[in-house]
Amino acid sequence: MIVWQLVKAYKKYICGHNDRDRRLDRILKKILSDVPAGLIYSGLRKGLIKVNGKKRPQSYRVEENDLIEISEIIKSDHKRNTKTEQNTKAADFLQSITVTKSDNLLFLNKPAGLLTHGDDSLADYLKTGLTDIDSSLAFTPAPLHRLDRNTSGLITASLTIDGAKHFSELMRQRKIKKYYIGLCLGKINNTIYLEDNLIRKNKKTYKSEKINGLRAKTTISPILSKNNLTLCLFNIETGVTHQIRSQCSEKGYPLAGDVKYGGKFNGINNYFLHSYKMIFPENDKICGVSEVTAELPSPLIKTVKKYIDASPVDIINKTTNLFNNLKN
Repeated sequence: MIVWQLVKAYKKYICGHNDRDRRLDRILKKILSDVPAGLIYSGLRKGLIKVNGKKRPQSYRVEENDLIEISEIIKSDHKRNTKTEQNTKAADFLQSITVTKSDNLLFLNKPAGLLTHGDDSLADYLKTGLTDIDSSLAFTPAPLHRLDRNTSGLITASLTIDGAKHFSELMRQRKIKKYYIGLCLGKINNTIYLEDNLIRKNKKTYKSEKINGLRAKTTISPILSKNNLTLCLFNIETGVTHQIRSQCSEKGYPLAGDVKYGGKFNGINNYFLHSYKMIFPENDKICGVSEVTAELPSPLIKTVKKYIDASPVDIINKTTNLFNNLKN
């Protein structure tokens, strides 16, 4: 018969001359500065912290050359509790930005300023916050496409490998209709159709070329216009990086506040671009939805109200009406 024995590893500390006559709990709080006091007191009660091989109360006054032994379990518990707290915070954040979900996909309303991938990104929140889905040795929930850091709005994440594969295939075949809302410099009166070849100009921007580059197709429809600003609805048929920002700039209507593409505007320090809506093929059982809409961010509504003098209700109604007219 095999007997498994749990070995408790202890870390040892020798009290020095300057430690004498100090309370044990005060010394422990110095040693375990990143561990909550509750875990320290619990460790004393359970004998996970010993002095000269014996349990001691928290009020014990140490003497020079006392041997303090601290079980590694205490730090392990702290790490486990910290991870649980992180999971809870991530889950709460994901819940706060969730638009809807199906069996295979999760639709989120990403705030501007949050990276899609990288450190402290949406991908990180999905790794730690989605604790209620089936575990897998190979599959990890993740964003299925990306939005620039300063672009807000609708982004899709995978809940299953089937959802991830199917969504990516629909994107590749351009079967998902994607609509954005943004604020442009200039007065736009009528629908504009843009078709360009975009090529990387440097590490940060793209420009239009006649021959080389990636094909980009965008339709711009004005929603509201005043004071040399136009709130626009964009329908993109392709998914080139910086597509809307670059094409609008090339046409002479850069996003207001998008300094990188010539959109400097006093009072608007960052551009507004919002992933507004996705429409999926009819009766698509894997996606499980026909269309999804991400609510407009309040900073955009406030800016439009200030510079175009439109109420929040008017902004939402005109956006909805325009979209319905285009869809019909």
